Amino acid sequence: MEAIKCKGVSFTYPKNEQPALSSVTFSLNEGEFCLLTGASAAGKSTLLKLLKKEIAPYGTLDGEIEISKSVGYVGQRVEENIVCDKVRSELTFGLTNLGLSESETELLTAETASYFNLEEKLDSDISLLSGGEKQLVNLAAVMIMKPEILILDEPCSQLDPVSAERFVNMVKKLHSDFNITVIMSEHSTQLLFDYADSVMLLDGGRLTVKAPPEEYVKALTESGNKMLAAVPAEYRYINPQPKDIQSVAQKPETELSCKNVYFAYEKGKFVLNGVNLEIYKGKINAVVGANGSGKSTLLKVMCGVLRKFSGKVKAKRTVAMLTQNVYDLFTKDRCCDEVEFGENTSFLEIDYIKDRHPYDLSGGEAQRLALAMVLERDADIILLDEPTKGFDAVLKLKLGELLRELCKKGKTVVIVSHDIDFTGTYCDYCSFLSRGKIICTAPRRDFFSRLSFYTTSLSRMTNGKCISFEDIDE
Repeated sequence: MEAIKCKGVSFTYPKNEQPALSSVTFSLNEGEFCLLTGASAAGKSTLLKLLKKEIAPYGTLDGEIEISKSVGYVGQRVEENIVCDKVRSELTFGLTNLGLSESETELLTAETASYFNLEEKLDSDISLLSGGEKQLVNLAAVMIMKPEILILDEPCSQLDPVSAERFVNMVKKLHSDFNITVIMSEHSTQLLFDYADSVMLLDGGRLTVKAPPEEYVKALTESGNKMLAAVPAEYRYINPQPKDIQSVAQKPETELSCKNVYFAYEKGKFVLNGVNLEIYKGKINAVVGANGSGKSTLLKVMCGVLRKFSGKVKAKRTVAMLTQNVYDLFTKDRCCDEVEFGENTSFLEIDYIKDRHPYDLSGGEAQRLALAMVLERDADIILLDEPTKGFDAVLKLKLGELLRELCKKGKTVVIVSHDIDFTGTYCDYCSFLSRGKIICTAPRRDFFSRLSFYTTSLSRMTNGKCISFEDIDE
């Protein structure tokens, strides 16, 4: 029996001539697990919100949407999905409208907390949880209402690799244990591709492929679709052989340095705990680590947004930063008032958003607008906090190309990212931050070949012989 059925669905936002969705037709059977893919601004979030009528966007809708079961929804912006201060209150919030007795509510809360391994967090402040824990609370609060259809819109986009894997494994367990219907969008498909019953591709608002994983890969290969770059490594290469590349002989000149840097938001609770780090001139420098390890704080201290408690930060030239929550940067009513549209916006493929309001943009569009604003400042040292968030595989290639071009022009780039495959492809040097300290800094291949969890999918596949596809001798 069909749980979701869409027939000829088209949708256009107010004041937009171009529809976000065009004649989308598909169905999902009960218990089907569907992975939704597509480029940034392809219409994925619009489609998923239309399937949950309570949050459906305002605009012109044509076609038919039939939902035969109850629906739960988890979005990509963790904090925006949470309404209470405490974990217990968040879990019971949805139950209050069901007329349950206090004992029934208490039982359901205890059962859900146990299933999601949140028992020890029940009385915790949600603001003090890690990003992965917050998203797990969000999922638990949705599932306590017992939906039969679960919709997830890039729920791992702000999570580190370990937290993302834990979250995805919980979604898989829910699907397996309760046979719920799941449709989940993700730019990083590695953890889901083999598990999915079907994979759908939205391209410019049109549904072009819906097929089992292997047939999906075949369809993209035959059509030469650029989204093939988002397919897991094992589907694209068999027994890759590494190129013979000599290691870096000597370190380049230091452009920015942190020496014994301490920082705390609360007295006595140091987020940065004696950071020592050198950023190399004309290179792409990366910092990786778990949620809550201090990565974003480190960038803010580097650029002077936060004042260090002690230690030294020395930058030889001008610094600009792209923050993680890019919507905080927008203050105007039109995108063209935020930044001058020209070479940068053209390269980032966002000229079409010129007259739109920044808050009407998709996550990927907003990320590119904010990046254009940072590039417009023409700083010598560019700090980027999660720059690939909301980017599809093709846009990641363009961003990597852009960062390398900036370095060729004498710029220095620092990225903080949970996107290990992107970092492992484009960074020159990488550092691991743990509990507020830099544990290691090394050249790209040397760094990622040492690791098992915070390493690229290709590195795991080849036992560290190849870190990215650029390392393969074809």
